[in-house]
Amino acid sequence: KNSAYQQRFDGYRDRLLESTNSSMHVEWFELNISTPESMSLRLNNELGDCKYQFILLGSSRMAAATVKAVRAAGCHNKDVPTKVGTFDTSEEIFDLVFATRQLEFAVDQYNHMQGWAPVHFAALYVTTGIVLSSPPEGLYLSGPVLYTQGDTSVTDTLRTCADAAFPVCPNTLGPDGNPSKCPCSDRSKIVIGGVVHGITSDTFWDAVFAAAAQGADDMGVDLRFDRFEPQESNEILFRKMSAKILSLCQGGVDGLFVSLSDPVIVDAVKICQELNVPVMSINAGFAESKEIGLIHHVGMVESNAGYQAGFKMAELATFDKAICLNYESGIAVVQQRCDGFKEAIGELGIEYGEVRVPDDNEARFKNIVETEIGATGDWSGYAILIAGSPLIPPSLDLKKVHAGVVMGSFDTNDLTNEAIDNGDLLFAIDQQPYLQGYIPLPILTHAAKTKQLFLNHAIESGPSFVTSSPNEKLANCVAGSFPVCPEHPHEDYNYISDALIILGYVFFAIQALASLFAIAWMIYNRKATVVRASQPEFLSLVAIGCVIFAATILPLSVQGRYRFERNAITLQETETLSEDTQLVDAACMAVPWLICIGFVLIYSALIAKLRRIHTIMVSSLSLKRIQVTREKVLTTILGFLLPIIAVLTSWTLISPLRWERTVTKTDFVTGFPTESFGRCTSEHSAAFASTSACVIALCLAYALVLSYKTRKMPVEFSESTYIAASVIYFFQLLALGVPIMIIARENTNSYYVVFSLILFLVSFGITLLIFTPKIIAHRNRTSEEVLRSNRNSRISMVPQPLLLEESHGHGSSSVAQIRERARMSTILRLDTASVGDEERILERDGSVRKNLPHTSTDQGGSTSREDNDQW
Repeated sequence: KNSAYQQRFDGYRDRLLESTNSSMHVEWFELNISTPESMSLRLNNELGDCKYQFILLGSSRMAAATVKAVRAAGCHNKDVPTKVGTFDTSEEIFDLVFATRQLEFAVDQYNHMQGWAPVHFAALYVTTGIVLSSPPEGLYLSGPVLYTQGDTSVTDTLRTCADAAFPVCPNTLGPDGNPSKCPCSDRSKIVIGGVVHGITSDTFWDAVFAAAAQGADDMGVDLRFDRFEPQESNEILFRKMSAKILSLCQGGVDGLFVSLSDPVIVDAVKICQELNVPVMSINAGFAESKEIGLIHHVGMVESNAGYQAGFKMAELATFDKAICLNYESGIAVVQQRCDGFKEAIGELGIEYGEVRVPDDNEARFKNIVETEIGATGDWSGYAILIAGSPLIPPSLDLKKVHAGVVMGSFDTNDLTNEAIDNGDLLFAIDQQPYLQGYIPLPILTHAAKTKQLFLNHAIESGPSFVTSSPNEKLANCVAGSFPVCPEHPHEDYNYISDALIILGYVFFAIQALASLFAIAWMIYNRKATVVRASQPEFLSLVAIGCVIFAATILPLSVQGRYRFERNAITLQETETLSEDTQLVDAACMAVPWLICIGFVLIYSALIAKLRRIHTIMVSSLSLKRIQVTREKVLTTILGFLLPIIAVLTSWTLISPLRWERTVTKTDFVTGFPTESFGRCTSEHSAAFASTSACVIALCLAYALVLSYKTRKMPVEFSESTYIAASVIYFFQLLALGVPIMIIARENTNSYYVVFSLILFLVSFGITLLIFTPKIIAHRNRTSEEVLRSNRNSRISMVPQPLLLEESHGHGSSSVAQIRERARMSTILRLDTASVGDEERILERDGSVRKNLPHTSTDQGGSTSREDNDQW
């Protein structure tokens, strides 16, 4: 059995038996609603003889079947017709009540309110620690609400929207996930007004106004709640409040909350009621609010607070007589506190007394109280309830003289907190003004569309008994009215998309694999003629340089938020660096380092290779012996690397690139940023970038010069053609990419893609231009083929008539011709030697040159093969 159904039946039965003096016969039977056929059969059996005059359904899910069974049996046409009512509502139930009138009534429990109210109250507790005081009924009730056939409050729109759970824009779906038939509620168009007697100089009301503003922000409604300046008299203040109330109601507010501090205000509120404006009271006027039928009162019911104070005091101390200190002038709310205290003390069987004292004359105050209790003694056995905050200081002064008395107080402040800590007060009663300002907002906002309210008239914000002073953190939160971080507008940080970052990583991975393949290929074919002739140590540096150059993509993908942490509420930058600032700064400076080092390493290695070959070629033409050591080659590479390292080091030390984010758009209302761009900047970055570019330009220019000078060298020894092609290729990419990067500077995705493509295409293109010809040459020509080709080239390039002429002494060759033959001999002999053997080759070629006049010929006038091979 469902316990809720059982409780409904028990209440139904007990009330019927009570009202009929136990002459009513009440039965209970259950239906299996999961099987429609079984339910219909059971209903037909039970209702066939029309023995029931009234049927109350525990759930609306059996309403249609029950009404059908009653009509099938003809029970609705009997002299005493069978009537049916049900718990719970739906659009179908409303039709059965109002349209077909087959149901006598339906009992609603406001399930929509049961959903939103706990969320609001729980959120308040989590963020403030504040909870509502328990009402005299013990529960805050959302039902029962009875809808009968003659009820005109249920409109078609209300029925439809209740079934759709009152959707709030931008949500346009019902509970079932389908488009709702009820138009969504645009809360920004809901206007809530407030008028209270809390003037600007009364600090009690600071929390009320702050809470109301927060409640309006949470609900997304338009709040019109102004605070009055101090007036010459309360009469003037109340007249101004009355005028403001009428202005708001006549202006068409959707809800209003007021403090009923004077009859003139009550008269203004009655006019609002005539205009069908939902009005609720806060803080003052509980009795008046209930009398004129306002929807709710939010505050502390003073008599209830005094009543609870009596029992709290008896719980914390033992005493024989209790006294309530009341204002001499007589204030209604204070009198209600004493009346409630008196009732509790009477129930406890303790003697009670009330003393009226002035709130602005401490000497008279002391005299009156001591006259009532006695001027001497420690007052043991007495308990005093201080009914208002102005009476607290003189009461505590009495405690210093009469230490035996126990005290409790209404209202809280720094003085009461100190007195509680010192043991001078048992408790202080807080009426929690924050709740008085906050609670009206969600209640009025929901009621504007749902018409659903609590059955309790009073929503009690107090009493809350404070028996220990708050800690520093809580005290700060109370003083600041529990500030809530504002809901900032969405900010577009213009981050590079994850998909494009992955694409950049793919570019780098391709280049890394290409360089790794090139190095592995050279190691595997290290004894091959093409590889030995290509000076692989230089080509390895080229491959490594290409990887370093392409690795620029990695720091280019690093991005961050603001350089400094921002205040969570104001979004103003603090002096604390963000967690990722150091990482992003390092990435910023890594970009020029990787670009410059990688690029210079590529071309300095190629330059060193070309310069080595060119030096050997020049020395062979002058018939000189020369030794090109590895140290000399390393000097060439360092000659380009050291200047660029010096420039980059100076850049890093003097004016390093730093990550900065610039706000480009802000919210019109709040001024908070809605769009920003992040980039690496420094004060002198242009100067250092230009200097680095000059070093790279010199490197490229020298590479082009050497490429031109060695342009006639065979491809096995020199890549002059491909180096020149790579430089042209590089400048073509710059000519195409740089303008696009400038145009796309404000679009981080486009900028990143273009920059990454340039880095990848430059490095990958150089790798292909330098290594592909070597791989093709190695594949098409074996070492023997290279030697054979070189011999054929030797024979074809040495003129036979000239050799004959020289051998017979009929003439002599010119110096230029001899040098050309020596150059060709040097070059063609290099292909079968390792890179470190140039000196021995030149030495052997030198001996050949010394013996040029002694070259022998056969009788046919041609050089013998043996001699020709030696040549």
